[in-house]
Amino acid sequence: MEYNDFSHKHNLTNHQVTEGQTIHCSRCERLCHNKVYACLQCNYFLHHYCANAVRYIKKHPSDPQHPLVLIPKPTYCSGSFICNACGQTGTSFSYCCVLCEIDLHIHCAFLPLEVSHKLHQHELKLYIGDPNKKDEVSDEFCCKICSQPLSTKHFCYLCLKCEFGAHTSCATNSVKPELYLDDASSAKPGTTSPEAVVANGLTAEDVIAETYNLQLQMQMAQGLAQLMASFNPSLN
Repeated sequence: MEYNDFSHKHNLTNHQVTEGQTIHCSRCERLCHNKVYACLQCNYFLHHYCANAVRYIKKHPSDPQHPLVLIPKPTYCSGSFICNACGQTGTSFSYCCVLCEIDLHIHCAFLPLEVSHKLHQHELKLYIGDPNKKDEVSDEFCCKICSQPLSTKHFCYLCLKCEFGAHTSCATNSVKPELYLDDASSAKPGTTSPEAVVANGLTAEDVIAETYNLQLQMQMAQGLAQLMASFNPSLN
């Protein structure tokens, strides 16, 4: 069975990762196991959940005001981004809101809202960090699983009743891509439902793409204004 990926020029086929193979997903950059979609000609591989990730998320808890759009490359001049969820660098696909400067790895965008862990008797709930908040890391506020500091700027799992906190990567390896599929405005790659067609013959994906282009233009305009102001202090 072949799979047509919007970001790759060749069709992908199912591939079984064999023992000893080291293959990284071209979208989330994490190791691949078991079955993946592959273009062996280009050495391009995708987890099934990465391949089927929705093109945009209308209301993600990290940014309820704007859609997060799946983009193949970071929008920054550095060619990389810092994930708001885990704090790690990414250089490939991400869910992005340019206006709010939110960037999420695919697997971080679909973290379960609640998880269980053998080291704690209660469910742990996903806490959405505040990237604009001053980091309040202290020796007392550490991950109860790995004992390393927890940052209030990034996502983590918490049981507030017991003051039990954990890094997302320590608490779970699960990814729940179905979390936002109930959102009628979210569309799988390569699909357009009849309900997604809006005025003037445009689809919902067209509207989101246009919104994203406008966001990029606004970011470029703001950057240009800041550059001009740096040369002319009277503009500040």
